[in-house]
Amino acid sequence: MTTTYDGVVIGAGHNGLTTAAYLTRAGLKIAVIEANERIGGGCSTEERIAPGHKLNLHANFYMGIGHCPLLKDLDLARYGFSYIEPPVQQAAVFRDGTCITVHKDLDKTCESLARFSKQDAATFRELWNTYCIEMRPLLVSLMYNAPMPREQIVDRLSGPKAKELLSHAQHDLFSVVRKHFVDERIRTLFTSYMHVITTENVMGSGIVFPAIFANIASFTLPVGGAVALPLALKRVVEDGGGVVLTGNAVKDIKVEGGRATGVTLSDGTFVGARKFVASAIDFPRTVEMAGEELFPEPVREKARDWHWGNHSLVTLHLALKNPPAYRAESFDPAMKKAYNIFFGMDDIEQVASCFDDCAAKKFPKVLMGNGACNSDFDPSYAPQGRHTAFWWPFAPYSVDGGPENWERNRADYTQRILDYWRVYASNIEGDNLLGTYLFTPLDVERLNANMRQGAVRMGAYVPNQLGINRPHALMPGSRTPVEGLYLCGSSSGNGGGVNGAPGYIAANAIVDDLKLTRSWTPVAAPEWKH
Repeated sequence: MTTTYDGVVIGAGHNGLTTAAYLTRAGLKIAVIEANERIGGGCSTEERIAPGHKLNLHANFYMGIGHCPLLKDLDLARYGFSYIEPPVQQAAVFRDGTCITVHKDLDKTCESLARFSKQDAATFRELWNTYCIEMRPLLVSLMYNAPMPREQIVDRLSGPKAKELLSHAQHDLFSVVRKHFVDERIRTLFTSYMHVITTENVMGSGIVFPAIFANIASFTLPVGGAVALPLALKRVVEDGGGVVLTGNAVKDIKVEGGRATGVTLSDGTFVGARKFVASAIDFPRTVEMAGEELFPEPVREKARDWHWGNHSLVTLHLALKNPPAYRAESFDPAMKKAYNIFFGMDDIEQVASCFDDCAAKKFPKVLMGNGACNSDFDPSYAPQGRHTAFWWPFAPYSVDGGPENWERNRADYTQRILDYWRVYASNIEGDNLLGTYLFTPLDVERLNANMRQGAVRMGAYVPNQLGINRPHALMPGSRTPVEGLYLCGSSSGNGGGVNGAPGYIAANAIVDDLKLTRSWTPVAAPEWKH
């Protein structure tokens, strides 16, 4: 059996669907092939505790989605996607009942910080004005353009603020936080916050600080569930005459005369591609499917040695009558309205302890992470009069002797995480607790084969896998040595998280190479000359 389209996209996560949607708008007929019966990849929403309780199993906080070009370019609101941006964005809760809150209102945030350190409040205001306002257009352009070599970045960015931005590359996550803040509690908040994108604490990883800080008050909740975004993108593809085929994995990528010409599916079907094949699945698997011999040895070596990460996430989901009541609400009433809530750590040493245990493949002695009660902001996440909440502490993929222990000891780990949560929230027990569901790092891999070893961003955020090195400097942007074969997933340039950047960058590269006409205006190339 043979079917032919203008282009084939492998993987119906939000990045693959982004590439397909843009190229549909450029006039091509696209087929998106998905191995699972469901679409969405990491943007998945299911009801695993009880009917009506919607659980976002992977992505939840769509950071900075309001600055994403997809929304306007593809008219995603018309196709059913919307989001909520709560006024109280973040909170860090401590064991002694104190807390810090981060608001969309800068003055309110600084008031909260000043209760711990007036110096840090002033620093926060300065960083906000620099990265959340003044340099925001630059950070958006860096996100939605193909990564550049450092020398090209230095050439395009000049002036004291650009120099300060680039200086973050001299730090690891802990030292970059210590560079800016002095109070231990505030340092703990920002160290934890820096880890929400599962960045590893290694020298050079501090370069992510400006971009992550810029989104500290841009956390959003997708209305109706995380899957709402891929569903909207799917409608764009189908509206343009494309198809999204589920339940059939791609077995290999057909390359003839040095050019990608289609894919063979697990059932033997060949789907031809007249113009291109784009892979939204992980970089190592893409190399395998196309044929390692087609790639330079340094690329093959990196694919074999791809660093999936030292830590993953284990998520405890709760079905509740009433939302969690945190003891810190008496310290700051705004805490009751906070969206993304951090707890489990009181100082940087405890943060370090958690990640040391993850690296040692042990269940952490210090559980720390962030979570939310989504139904507080969007009632559609739970049945009427009920609530759905979650907390995702950091944890290793292989735990206490092997990944299978997540399944073997599921009940014990559930209880340990719940007991830890109860230190901070007073009512997640008794009649108020209707049910629990533990989603483990092993479950992450089971649900999404791309996320090997529980790698929620399809590869660790370390300097060797950031910027132009993601996946390899010999494959900048989205292009590969194979003509007509592109990368558009989270293990390619600027990948990881729900922002559509890899899919967007790939779509623009394909449009340029095929000399197609755009229906959108590309994000301007990054430049800062003052």
